[in-house]
Amino acid sequence: MRIRHIHKMTRGFVLLTVTLCAATAAMQAGTVQGVVLERLSGRPLSRTIVRLYPVPPPGSADGSVPPPGLTTRSGRSGHFAFQSVAPGLYIVSAAREGYFPAVYGQRLPIGRGTPVQVTADSDLFADLRLRHKGALTGRVLDENGVPAPGISVLAYRARLPLRSAGSGTSDDRGVYRIHGLDPGKYWIRSAGHVLDDGSGWLPTFGPQARDLRDARVHQVTVDADTPDTDVNPEPGTLFRLGGIIACDRDGPVTVTLSSETGRRQAQGNCKDAYRFEGVAPAAYEIFATMADGTPASGFTELFLDHDTVSANVQVTEWPKVEIETRRAGSATVADAPLTLLGRRQDLSETESAREIKGSGIALAPGHWEFRARAPAGQYVESIANMRGAPRRPAKAERPSDWFEVFIEARFPARIRTTISDRSGQISGAVIVEGKPVPGAPVFLWPVAESARRSLSGPLETLSDTAGHFRFESLPPGDYRVLASFDVNAIDEEIMQLSQAPILRAEPSQTATIDLAVWIAPW
Repeated sequence: MRIRHIHKMTRGFVLLTVTLCAATAAMQAGTVQGVVLERLSGRPLSRTIVRLYPVPPPGSADGSVPPPGLTTRSGRSGHFAFQSVAPGLYIVSAAREGYFPAVYGQRLPIGRGTPVQVTADSDLFADLRLRHKGALTGRVLDENGVPAPGISVLAYRARLPLRSAGSGTSDDRGVYRIHGLDPGKYWIRSAGHVLDDGSGWLPTFGPQARDLRDARVHQVTVDADTPDTDVNPEPGTLFRLGGIIACDRDGPVTVTLSSETGRRQAQGNCKDAYRFEGVAPAAYEIFATMADGTPASGFTELFLDHDTVSANVQVTEWPKVEIETRRAGSATVADAPLTLLGRRQDLSETESAREIKGSGIALAPGHWEFRARAPAGQYVESIANMRGAPRRPAKAERPSDWFEVFIEARFPARIRTTISDRSGQISGAVIVEGKPVPGAPVFLWPVAESARRSLSGPLETLSDTAGHFRFESLPPGDYRVLASFDVNAIDEEIMQLSQAPILRAEPSQTATIDLAVWIAPW
């Protein structure tokens, strides 16, 4: 009995201790709450995702893994709350489909927010106002200036390679609207179209240009429509495209025809013919897949400038792909933990990236883009198919943040990732008036295109609570470094405008720099 009594006393003491510790922790934690509103109308935005994430502590600002945070959704009145938040520096942001993200303390709609200090007795109230993403709106007009309904219009970011950012269709007034666009510069282009009398319109950049260099650039901003983006399609001859679907099996087949102005699909059967009418002169890719999902497909590409019914496509089982990793300068296979990502893409769209695991995997033929995450202290030097070369010509339209790989339909492939351990580092601090700036966005722009491809694009991180930042596993070369709360993403134009300093990363060395915060002039 005495032993049982002691056990009860001990268990009670433990429960009391846990309760007191929890109460103490709650007393030492703060509250972050606020409301999410639509900026133009001032109405509450319910069900909006709100995130609270900490500024990294000293020693963790390496530009690789973002700090964990908390997530909630705003209620019916737009209100949100984070209870029992541990003391520290935090970023508060809100995101919603169709709106540009809002961050507490941001100076510009396309900028980042400033961190807030949470203490044991603080009760921050954040007013987050979301702005609509931008839109392009205009009219499609015929040769007499008469509105034309039912014409597809595409928007492209004003950079190469061309990738559709959105599309719309002209209504009975000839008016179209393409919404959900991020701020930036865009081109618009009408798709090919067959008219009632059988004549055709060719794909035309606005206002009336077949060549990209004559296309007008349109500036898209948040909370506004960019008007008067009219296009007058150019008359021209459209063609018929078809061929035979050759298979080593029976069954229905889906044939996808892709170009820079979109995709079209036709249904057919193995050993039968397929056909597309009203096809504009352009480069095309034809991808045939079994309708039941069987891993078999066919691929071909061509430039169409006349009627043809001989664009045959052979459907076969997907080729086997060997995956290997080599160290730079070595002929032996490297035993390194590597994460390989791949996505198939055509002239119109790009699939979502997925992890490519194991060797001997079957992949669909065609054009692929690959990137890889190398172990710490190493970087990806190249990714290539050792049994084939990219089919598209090497020119300015190549993506600068992926490695291009072509997989043949009838031959096995060997995808080799070459890594190097002679990486460099760049570190430093963000300082204003002699004081460190915590939570400052720091951007790294590789000057060389090969380095951007190796790193899967430019990098960014947040300065830690002591104002320090660090970028590791860098290919040797020149880099521009920028700290700013006024931009959400960077490109070469912003780096030039900001006069971001250039720093060189040497192999196995660390370059250091102190940065001031750049204030954008707009």
